[in-house]
This record gives sequence, structure tokens and C-alpha cells, in this order.
Amino acid sequence: MINFRVTDSGVLVVQPSGPITEADFAAVQSDVDPWLKSGGKLKGLLIDAPDFPGWENFAGFRAHLKFVKDHHREIPRVAVVSNDDFLIAMPKLARHFVKAEFRRYNAGETADAIEWLESPLEAPKHAVRHAWFPREKLIWVSVDGKVSTDEYRALLNDLEPIIKENSPVSFLVDLEDLEGVEFGAMIADTKFGFSHIKHIKRIAIVGDQKWIKRLTSLPNPFAMEVKGFDEDDEHQAWNWIIS
Repeated sequence: MINFRVTDSGVLVVQPSGPITEADFAAVQSDVDPWLKSGGKLKGLLIDAPDFPGWENFAGFRAHLKFVKDHHREIPRVAVVSNDDFLIAMPKLARHFVKAEFRRYNAGETADAIEWLESPLEAPKHAVRHAWFPREKLIWVSVDGKVSTDEYRALLNDLEPIIKENSPVSFLVDLEDLEGVEFGAMIADTKFGFSHIKHIKRIAIVGDQKWIKRLTSLPNPFAMEVKGFDEDDEHQAWNWIIS
């Protein structure tokens, strides 16, 4: 069961009082979504769970992740107040999958967490992020803003040993928030692609730009499979890339 409320300042406070079910987050969403559509703005999400009760079943866990994913653009910050081992690790895990800024606080520090959530937002930082999923042999890459040559070369340096040791690998590339690419980064990408053609099995590209669809529809003389997906079909990209 989940108790929840939206404060006057726009902080969504979620307090699990028992194992979380699929219906719990459906209830949160049914209240919060109309409020957002009517013009409400969330400053952040506070998960207040000193003794986290966990999920009733996998459906509850999946509903939790889906809620965060569906609302990551409306929630710029997430604060976790807990001494539970899983929730302590949550900020480290979640930064791979959502755009929100995460912070963790110890049990009893709820007031500090709310103060941070209510504080003015800083200018968003552009970033190129990645994660490695060894069981699926999958590299996830997400881009925010404009990709600089230095950022892209740093990414390639991180990926080189992964690809070398685990060939062939697949890529899921999230370009929903891509604003542009420096010319030097484009050249580095071309060299990287040609030097690793034999080491890449599949590439899924997620984004709503028309040029992504045009790119993935070009003739492909190589063995790798390349497929584009709209932003709303990201779950299909994940299903395809690991199938």
C-alpha cells in the first residue's frame, strides 16, 4: 500500500506502508496525471521509506519502474529517504535510466530532502551516459544536449575494452534529447563504427527525429541489424535488442 500527497510547493511525497502492488501506482497515476495535465508542476518526488517494505510481486515492481519512466520529464529531482539497502543503491541504478537528479538521505532526514527538492534548479548539464548489461551483452547509451568531441572520445575509450572482451555486442542508443553533434565527434563515430563492424550484432536507435528513421532505413551492407524506434516505443526497442 502507498500513501501519497502533493505538497503546496509541488513535491510528490510517496510513503509505502506495506508491500507495493501494481494497483498502488495506478492509484498514484490516476490522481497525479490529471493534475499535471491541468497545469500542475512537480518540483520533485520524495520516496519516504525508512524501512522499505518491498513489492508484493513482480507486477508491482514493474509498475513502479513504469511510473518513474513515464514521468521522468515531469520530475526533475528524486529524493530517497531510507536506510534500506536497495533504496540506498537506487540513485546509482536509476541515473542510468531516467533524466532526474537523485539524492539519498538517511531515515529521519525528510525535512532536508524536501528542502533540497524545493530549492531552485540549476541549469541542466549535458551528458553522455552508458551502462553495460553483461548477461544480455548489451551497451546502453543515452545522450542529453550536444555531444562534444571530448565527451564522445571518452565514451569510446570506456566502450573499447567491453567490446573487445565480449564481442559481438548490441547497442541501444537513446537520442530523445540529442541537440547536435560536433564535427570531431562525427568523425570519431565513423572511425569507431568501421573498426568495430564485426563486433556489433544489433543497434536500436530511439528518438523522435525524422533523420533517425532516415538513417536506419539506409542500405546496410554489413552483418549488423539496425532499427529505429519512436520515443513512445522504447519498450519495443528493449524487447527487440535482447530477442
